[in-house]
Amino acid sequence: MSAVIPSHRPTTRRALLRALAAGGAVAVLAGCDETERRPPAPTSTVVRDDPETWPADSDLLLAARERVHEALIELGHVQGGRNRVARIQPLWTVQRERLEQVLSLGGVPLPTLAGSPTDRQGRDEAAATTAPAAREIDQIDLGRLLRAALPETIADLAEATPTNLPMLTSLAAQHADAATQFGASPSWEPLVGPEGAAAVPLLAVTRPAIFGLEVVAARSREDERAEYELVLDQIRSLTRQLTTLAGDTAPVPPLGYDLPEPLETEGQRRSLARALVADIAPAALGATERVRGNADQLTGIVRVMAESVLWARTLGSQETPFPGMTLP
Repeated sequence: MSAVIPSHRPTTRRALLRALAAGGAVAVLAGCDETERRPPAPTSTVVRDDPETWPADSDLLLAARERVHEALIELGHVQGGRNRVARIQPLWTVQRERLEQVLSLGGVPLPTLAGSPTDRQGRDEAAATTAPAAREIDQIDLGRLLRAALPETIADLAEATPTNLPMLTSLAAQHADAATQFGASPSWEPLVGPEGAAAVPLLAVTRPAIFGLEVVAARSREDERAEYELVLDQIRSLTRQLTTLAGDTAPVPPLGYDLPEPLETEGQRRSLARALVADIAPAALGATERVRGNADQLTGIVRVMAESVLWARTLGSQETPFPGMTLP
């Protein structure tokens, strides 16, 4: 059974986002004299103070932007874990920037975010000059915040169009992994998706990953071998679950796979292991269109991607703002 997504969701956040955006917007994007000679621009029918004219998913993107911003604010209050904070802060900053770019390209006005310079300038001068009391939180508090946001985030995924579903899914997976890093691993239900044909592309990358990791582990020793075996055990478990979910659509696995040679040095072995694991997140992301609208199966995809990010980090791969994809 997967995470329960309530059938009726509060609209306060989304209504507020729309109200804030509409309140500061006064302009209408106009066409030009050449309208009859060329197709209208995608934003030609967007009225900045009328959310009904905004592009699809605008409310989802605005909500995601606010969640990322809130996470960044809380990250600034985390005590300890300086290396982790320093590593994650630029990732979330890029996430917020990309969401803002997508929204702006669609002609959607961006509400002022709490704590931003614009927000501070609008405050009463006396209050603005009074330094607030320092606030510190433990890392696990931020992890719990991220974990608590997952149900709403995945509910939003189930409403997203194919255009923005991959980006929002990637974002959710990165935050789920971050929750784990901060000590509040999501309490995943047993995997229920992707199932059927949607699971096959994932099997096509997890099976060779198992084969390759078995080879590099056999040629390694001590700590190096232990890292490969740790990741290998978890990918084996995932592959067994995916095989069950794929059912009759699961192809018969080949007897072996071609691997690049030589694999004599640790650098060569680690490079191969990282490449094999790096294929998992894009394959999972590619399955989103097949399960669009299904929160349970999208939960499974977010889980697989978040776990693949953990495996990649175990092998020393660099983290990215949007796992499984290039920058949107």
